[in-house]
Amino acid sequence: MKLKRILSSISPARHPRLRGILFWCLFALLTAGTPWCAGAFFHAFDIPAFLAWTGVIALLASLAVSLFFRRALLAAALIEILLTAVFCLISPERRFRETVWQTPWRRTLEADRLDDGRYELRNVRDFLYRTENDYDIRYRTMTVDPERISSIDAVFSHWDNQESIAHSMLGLNFADGETVVISLETRLPEGASQNGIDGIYRRYGLAMLAGTPDDFYGLRVNHRGETLYVYRLLMDHPALRDTTVSILERAAELQRNPMFYNSLYRNCTTGLLPMLPGADQFLAGDIRVILNGLAVQMLYEKDLIARREDESFGSIRARSLVPGLCRGESAPPALYGGESEARWLRPSPTPTAQDVLSPQAGEDGRRNDGGGH
Repeated sequence: MKLKRILSSISPARHPRLRGILFWCLFALLTAGTPWCAGAFFHAFDIPAFLAWTGVIALLASLAVSLFFRRALLAAALIEILLTAVFCLISPERRFRETVWQTPWRRTLEADRLDDGRYELRNVRDFLYRTENDYDIRYRTMTVDPERISSIDAVFSHWDNQESIAHSMLGLNFADGETVVISLETRLPEGASQNGIDGIYRRYGLAMLAGTPDDFYGLRVNHRGETLYVYRLLMDHPALRDTTVSILERAAELQRNPMFYNSLYRNCTTGLLPMLPGADQFLAGDIRVILNGLAVQMLYEKDLIARREDESFGSIRARSLVPGLCRGESAPPALYGGESEARWLRPSPTPTAQDVLSPQAGEDGRRNDGGGH
């Protein structure tokens, strides 16, 4: 009885001022969520535009009417709660059950740990490009040993002369001379083009790809005209080994449990760079994670970039540039030399019968969109 009296004494019904405070707090919360909900109506669900507009208008009308009749705020709350609940129920398995992926992202990295601690990598992309949209489909199967990892590179590829935005990759360099480039990318369905807004609303899959430098670097430098930098990371061998294992285990986990790509918190940078030693601690809360073209500055500030004595960031950046024609034209691998120390692009080895997998149904050797960053 005593507890009942206490609860009754603090009931909003007996305190009009408290009711007003609660109303305005809820009103502010729902108003703040309105832009996300409006975007969800148009981007998260496969519904006609008029239904999306109906939902948005109903939500806005409920908020407006609540300024005169406070109980209308319950309608706005109900709309946002139901919308969020349905959105949370969307799973990759349901959304992509019958999806046909665009050719560059149709096959993702498969990494199986062998009994001796090595990993067998399948679907290592090694496309042979004539132009950005005209290529021969080639995949390799290789076996790598994390104990024989010699170095790791952080790779940033900028497009359209944007310094603050880039695609991030990691290059795994092994003692036998092989380099496997790891890239977390938007996995686009056939007919879709990459859109930052759709990337927030679970429209794309998350793909971990592996490829050769000639494919992943050469495509960007020579056929897309991007500016690409390869930064050697400063890591001891245990850290190199553990990072390599972490990356390959993540690839295996994505095969078992597919995930959605998210433009803000699950993208090429936020998915890969936190695997570096200690990076998850200083990446969190830094705006440069979103403006990922600047993320390399964080690595430099935390002494994760290999450097010469008293070397400035500008000097490191200059010698980390991968040269190329950068005019969207094809360039022979020899042009990747020059003053740059990033000489990982080399003629691809002639694939053996076991290396090359024949194209699957629908893999016609042509790229169908402008996405992939």
